Amino acid sequence: MSYRILVIEDNPDMLENIASILELGHYEVLTSENGKRGIEIALKEKPDLILCDVMMPELDGYGVLHILGRNPSTSTIPFVFLTAMSDFSHIREGMMLGADDYLTKPFDDSELLSVIEMRIKKHEQIKSAFDRDIHSIEEFLSRAREVRGSRGISDQLQSRVIKKKNFIFMEGHEPLDLYYINSGLVKTYMMTEDGKELVTGIHGAGEFIGYLPLLENSSYNESAIVLEDTVVYMISKNDFNSLVYSNRMIATQFIKLLADNLFEVESRLLEMAYQSVRQRVASSLMKLFTKESDENGDCPLIRISRKDLSGIVGTATESLNRTLADFRDEHILELTEAGIKVLDKQKLMGVAH
Repeated sequence: MSYRILVIEDNPDMLENIASILELGHYEVLTSENGKRGIEIALKEKPDLILCDVMMPELDGYGVLHILGRNPSTSTIPFVFLTAMSDFSHIREGMMLGADDYLTKPFDDSELLSVIEMRIKKHEQIKSAFDRDIHSIEEFLSRAREVRGSRGISDQLQSRVIKKKNFIFMEGHEPLDLYYINSGLVKTYMMTEDGKELVTGIHGAGEFIGYLPLLENSSYNESAIVLEDTVVYMISKNDFNSLVYSNRMIATQFIKLLADNLFEVESRLLEMAYQSVRQRVASSLMKLFTKESDENGDCPLIRISRKDLSGIVGTATESLNRTLADFRDEHILELTEAGIKVLDKQKLMGVAH
């Protein structure tokens, strides 16, 4: 695979020399003699890495990095500063803006190629897609530690077993950790002004909870209580901030791991707005069915109280009970004192849609 490198340098001789070295290293080279033109090329061509001089007329390297860093299509491209300055304060300023590395002029051929090879390699490692199981998350954290600026991430995730009916966190408390559910079932809810419980979600294995207060630096606006014995892994607040704020590519991949929760919340709100009670009950049971299913797709009893299920559906308990009775009579599910057993998954799915 041939990688494309964009070089932004206002010195023609330096620009030509760098381009020649990179071409000898079997890279495809794009060049620009100023920052404004460099931004145009980056937005159009989406190079694999950008080498950019710091001191340039009209728009300097800091300005180039700032503009490209705010554009989603270019924000994760590795960015390396070229600088003739040895003053550490200028280098530090660039790194704080989000640069991945820097080269101080004059540099030799091997140094240039080594930095580019290392940055592209680390970029490729961290941008790989990660599943949302604990082994993949640990692999992601391991790779993140290797990237410059993220070495402060803890070496090992801490885990806890939380028994049924115990809280993971409570509304109004300050967040100290991000929680990943490895197994079990967790209900999140908030209390309304009139003292009623509003269920905001039922969460199972493979889900993160409690990240919005960490992003917003605010207190929890909901509580999380365990519905069945649950194993959670914690990412500390300090590690969370390192993952989100230290490196653009790490932040992008980390947010992708969290993003499914946002889509699930949005989907649930749309369901509550446009679906019938019957559809919402079926949809909620299908989600719980999926969370409870084992590796073979077999589902044990769905053990959830009618109160909690009505909160998820967004309807009165009486309406929920009538709908469940209808599903029982249609042989879609079986109701027992121990829980709900789905008898006809396909039929339930058909009602949900």
